[in-house]
Amino acid sequence: MIRNINFQSSMIRKMTVLAEKYNAINLAQGFPEHTKTEIINMAVRSIRDDHNQYTVTDGLPILRKKIAEKLKVERGIDISYENLIITCGASEAIMAAVIGNVSSNANVVIIEPAYENYIPAVKLVNANIKTIALTHNILNLKELENSFSVGSFLMLNTPHNPTGKVFSYDELSNIAKIIKEREGYVIVDETYEYLIYSKKHYSIASFDGMLERAITVGSFSKTYSITGWRLGYVYGKDKLMNNVRNVHDYLTICAPAPFQYAALEMLDLPEKYYKDFVESYKIRRNFISKEIKSLGFTFNIPDGAYYIFAELPKRIKSNDMEFCMDLVKNAGVALVPGSSFYNLDGGNRFVRFSFSKEIYSLKKAMKRLKAYLK
Repeated sequence: MIRNINFQSSMIRKMTVLAEKYNAINLAQGFPEHTKTEIINMAVRSIRDDHNQYTVTDGLPILRKKIAEKLKVERGIDISYENLIITCGASEAIMAAVIGNVSSNANVVIIEPAYENYIPAVKLVNANIKTIALTHNILNLKELENSFSVGSFLMLNTPHNPTGKVFSYDELSNIAKIIKEREGYVIVDETYEYLIYSKKHYSIASFDGMLERAITVGSFSKTYSITGWRLGYVYGKDKLMNNVRNVHDYLTICAPAPFQYAALEMLDLPEKYYKDFVESYKIRRNFISKEIKSLGFTFNIPDGAYYIFAELPKRIKSNDMEFCMDLVKNAGVALVPGSSFYNLDGGNRFVRFSFSKEIYSLKKAMKRLKAYLK
């Protein structure tokens, strides 16, 4: 009997296909338009040095050691490189974490709106999904407490996609308390850890008693504008990581070898690189925030990541799906319908803007959007 996979394919990727079909500016999928030449040269050197064969399944030991050192210095997390795996992007890490550790009778709590990969990952293992709302960027801790039974898993994303929320120290401390009291676990997606504008990023794995209860996912994709390289990592302790490793081994064997060697060089980039990186996105964030606010969209200005999750202007009577489909066909701008970030109902008056593109592309997109709304 053929299994029935009861979820739709990615709406984000669908909108990218439509953007290409209608020659639209793609503000749907979160990938930059360019990679810095110095980073491209790192990969070229690696390939020319013939680093083109498999690495060990877990990834280059020297790279894992370097990441472990970074985690200790930057986050105060003391993790052995042997408990860290290089993956084919954060997406593979999340999938391996869920498939490896979440049983079919487990409860998984997902904060909505949620990055669209989380819900399909949980559905693949037939686990029970419980959703709680992130309303006006505020998480109701009482609702989390009521939803989180003994042994549950929480999917946590900070900085958050699609809203740009950065969870505070106090919020994470309270979340950690609930997880420990219920003897549960958390799968943490920190893909945008370096893209923060005003707050500070904290890792829940650094909180007392949480390293043993957390599987933490990181990524090179966004920080270095290399989403197509498919390079991420995941770390945790003991059985949690053994389960991740077993799934990762058979999913991909290993992450792309030449890019792992290039990552060794990327981790040596000076502090100026990261400051310039954040500043360039801050300019884009401020520009697009001003533009869409003037058009009647309402939203919280993001503290991190490169997305704005905005409610449609009141004068627009169509729902999110109708609006996005018409916009890409007739205005040449691709956005993501907000409902794609929900399990069942929700988000049908919201759309997600990505401001990962260069400023000239954003200006062009806003010009088209203004003309369309008039």
